Amino acid sequence: MMEKRADVTSNIAGTSVEAYVGALREESVYDRAGCTILTGLMSDARIPVTGAQTVAWAATENASAADGGTVFTSVTLSPSRITAFVNVSKELLAQNGGGAESAVMSDLGKATAQALDTAIFSTAGSTNAPTSLGATTGIGTFTEATFTAGSSVMSDLVEAESVNAIAQGMQGSLAYVCSPELLAQLKISAQVASVTPAMSGMNYNQQMINGYPIHFTNGCTRSGGVSGDGYFGAWNNLYVGFFGGIDIIVDPYTNAGDAQIRLVLNNLVDFQVAQPAAFTTFTSLTA
Repeated sequence: MMEKRADVTSNIAGTSVEAYVGALREESVYDRAGCTILTGLMSDARIPVTGAQTVAWAATENASAADGGTVFTSVTLSPSRITAFVNVSKELLAQNGGGAESAVMSDLGKATAQALDTAIFSTAGSTNAPTSLGATTGIGTFTEATFTAGSSVMSDLVEAESVNAIAQGMQGSLAYVCSPELLAQLKISAQVASVTPAMSGMNYNQQMINGYPIHFTNGCTRSGGVSGDGYFGAWNNLYVGFFGGIDIIVDPYTNAGDAQIRLVLNNLVDFQVAQPAAFTTFTSLTA
């Protein structure tokens, strides 16, 4: 036998807090493009760079050799600091245990990687950060194609390869790094009948184009619906140095009067380009 009653609102139903959903963060690109990453640095790190020597054909069998020159330069990694703090209420921690604290720490780490991408790939760089790749003296560039749907962005990528090849920068971890603004135009690039399309792969950031990996990041400068920046280069020539790991201090004292603890982030890092001519940058129109 069954008895049906009207719905009754319970006054004792509990509320459980499930696993935290993280903030929307894109994956960092600098560590996947093929940069040379140095970890555990203590003091400034100097990286010697060999210049190009010259040779010449001798005029006669016993003619004196000409001086080919011995040219060395260097770049030095010195720490710059990425920092932030977050206040978390003790009531939140009391009701949610360590889950809230862990969620905040995890996102601080992801935010640090995203800030590093922006500092490296944006045209103007970030305030107080090392000089961005796009603003580095000696990096290659060219006059981009006027916009043509389905073809001009691809043309710019091919031209970037050509500029790098002329500068003899085609050795090492070659790849593209581009603004997502260029993604749609590359996806719809015209395909010649019976020829493999220039862009192929599984999905976002798992693509190959013209035979090279291509990575997308919002760290590249872009203008919504107008243009997006991109790079082609030998990424092993970009050195990223970490002086220790990400340091997050739990401070229970500073805001104790407000029933809060403070999480303080510090990360010491630097990046420098050893051979600027190994990179080419461009701004492709998307409309």
